[in-house]
Amino acid sequence: MEGFAFQVEVIRTDRKKSASIQLDGDLVKVRVPKSLSDKRIRELIAKRTPWIQAKFKEQSERPVPKPKEYVSGEFLSYLGKNYRLKVVSGINPSIKLENGDLVVAIPEEKQQQNMVKHLLENWYRTRAEILLREKTERFSKIIKVSPRSVFVGNYKSRWGACSSKGDITYNWKIILTPHRIVDYLVVHELCHLLEHNHSPRYWRHVERYVPDWRECREWLKSNPVVF
Repeated sequence: MEGFAFQVEVIRTDRKKSASIQLDGDLVKVRVPKSLSDKRIRELIAKRTPWIQAKFKEQSERPVPKPKEYVSGEFLSYLGKNYRLKVVSGINPSIKLENGDLVVAIPEEKQQQNMVKHLLENWYRTRAEILLREKTERFSKIIKVSPRSVFVGNYKSRWGACSSKGDITYNWKIILTPHRIVDYLVVHELCHLLEHNHSPRYWRHVERYVPDWRECREWLKSNPVVF
C-alpha cells in the first residue's frame, strides 16, 4: 500500500476479526479482516503512524550484535546463561558443558570455524527439540489443548507459529534464552489453539498461564539472539 513514509504490506485473512500491525525489518505488515475497506486500512495506519515511527526509531537505536567467530574465549548463551567457548583437539567431534565452559572437541585437521559452528548448531537443535517437546506436552495438559504436531526448525524472523490445523513450529534459537522466555513462547503458541488471533481474549488466555507475558515479549524484542 502506497502513500506512507514507510513500506506497507496488507495481509487480508478470513481468520482475523480485528486489525494488527507488526514491524518486520523495514516493512510494516498490516493484517486485517478481508471485509475491511482500503479507506479504513489507511485510516488505521495513519492513526498508528506515530507508534510505527517510534518503533522504527527504537529499532534503529539498538546496538547491532557482533557476529560470532566460534573461537575459544567467546561467550555463548544456553538457556539464558553465558558459557565460555573452549575449542580443543579431539579424535571424535563432541560437545559438553564443563565448569562453566562449552567445550567443543574437533580433529585438528578440520576447518575449525565451520566445524565448530556446525557441531554447536546440531547440539543446540537437539536440546531445543527435547526441551520444547517436553514443555509443549506439559503446558498442553495445563491449558487443555492438543496440538496436532510439533516441529522445531530454523527461522530468520519468527520465534514460532501455530497453523489453523494445530501444527506448532518453534525456532530452535529460543534455547539460547532463559527458561521463562521459552515457557512464554510455548504458551503463546498453545493459546492459539484456543484463539487463532491476537485479540484481547487471546491475551487473557496467555496471561492466565504467563502473568508477565508483556515483560517476556519485550525481552524478546530487546535482546537480539545471535548465533
